[in-house]
Amino acid sequence: AFGTAANPGTSLPYTQVGPNNWWSGDDHSPATFNTMQVCAKAQCPFNTAESENLQIPQYKHAVVMGVNKNKVPGGGAAFFFHTTDGKPTEGCVAVDDAQLVSIMKWLQPGAVIAITK
Repeated sequence: AFGTAANPGTSLPYTQVGPNNWWSGDDHSPATFNTMQVCAKAQCPFNTAESENLQIPQYKHAVVMGVNKNKVPGGGAAFFFHTTDGKPTEGCVAVDDAQLVSIMKWLQPGAVIAITK
């Protein structure tokens, strides 16, 4: 779990993110692909244009959903359960921040978030 805000009381491992926190979406960088990285934009060892800076309002609080754990190129990256801004997502799940914090406090390490039809 991560967020721009402090840990809301979850027992999940939590990282408070800032301007140098990225989620690497560069599948040509196997060492970093589909993982959180910390670097200044100009010094990142991956393509930041294919990655996501994590310091945005929608990531006040977020939980990584574990998509493409094996880091298969083309298999997707950066799928999160995060705070909504009221707009559709590009594959993530977004809810009101108070609801998200309540769920984050309930989740335990090792929990599986599954999205089904």
